[in-house]
Amino acid sequence: LWWVEGDRLCMRPHPGQRRALRSTTRFTFMLAGTQSGKTALGPLWLLRELQRRGPGDYLAVTSTFNLLQLKMLPEFLRLFDTTCQLGTWSESKKTYTLTPAGHRYLFGAEPLPDEPPSRVIFGSADRPESLESATARAAWLDECGQATFRLESWQAVQRRLSLYQGRVLGGTTLYNLGWLKTEVYDRWRAGDPD
Repeated sequence: LWWVEGDRLCMRPHPGQRRALRSTTRFTFMLAGTQSGKTALGPLWLLRELQRRGPGDYLAVTSTFNLLQLKMLPEFLRLFDTTCQLGTWSESKKTYTLTPAGHRYLFGAEPLPDEPPSRVIFGSADRPESLESATARAAWLDECGQATFRLESWQAVQRRLSLYQGRVLGGTTLYNLGWLKTEVYDRWRAGDPD
C-alpha cells in the first residue's frame, strides 16, 4: 500500500482504499472482507487528518486491547514511529505522543510553550469508559463491526469528536447486524449525508 522513496511517502491504494481516502463525508466506513486492506489504510488516513486538522488529540479505537496488539498498533507504529519518527509510544498509557520534531514535521512549526503535546490516544471499544475525557479532532476505528465494539463506544467516539466535528474512518469485516447496521448503514441507505 505504501513505501518510502528518498524522503517521499508513496502509496498505491486499491480502488476501495482510494474511495475511502477521497471521501469527504464526516463518517467514512470501509466494510469489506478479510485481508482487504482496511487496517493498513488507517495510519495513512490518520496521518493525513493530523496534517489537515492540526495539533491536538486524536483517537485510534479497536474492539479490544488484544486486537490492538495484533494488527492495528503494528501498522500504526510502522508508519508513525519506524518510518516517520513522529513521536513516542507509551504502552502503559496506550498513547502515542508527538515530539517537537514530529510536531514540526506535521504542522510546520514548533508547539507553543503552553500547548500540550499532540497525541493519538488508543482505546478499547469493549470498555467505553476508556474513550471518555478527550476532545479529539478525528478517530480511526478498527474492527468496529465486532460484537465487542459496543454501541456505547460509538456514541462515546461521537461525543469526543463533537467540539471539532471530527471525522471518522471505520473499517471492519461484517460480523453481525448490530449498531453498525442500524446506526451507520441504514442511515446511509436512507440518504444521511454524513
